[in-house]
Amino acid sequence: MDNKTAIANPGPLGLLGFGMTTLLLNLHNGGLIPLSIVIVAVGFALGGAAQIIAGVMEFKNNNLFGATAFTAYGFFWWSLILI
Repeated sequence: MDNKTAIANPGPLGLLGFGMTTLLLNLHNGGLIPLSIVIVAVGFALGGAAQIIAGVMEFKNNNLFGATAFTAYGFFWWSLILI
């Protein structure tokens, strides 16, 4: 019997973080909404933390591509927020 613990599919969480933060950033870049703490908070939580968590979960699921994509983009968002 396999002792591997099954975890949920992290793809939807990572893609939600990617989509929401990209949409908010583009709405700001297009001049439709001002830069506010809401964009910064969503960038930190969904763009950064949620995608890093999804990347770690993908690594646990042996999906190296998903792990690399989600963690890289999550750390990109954290660096963008710090700038």
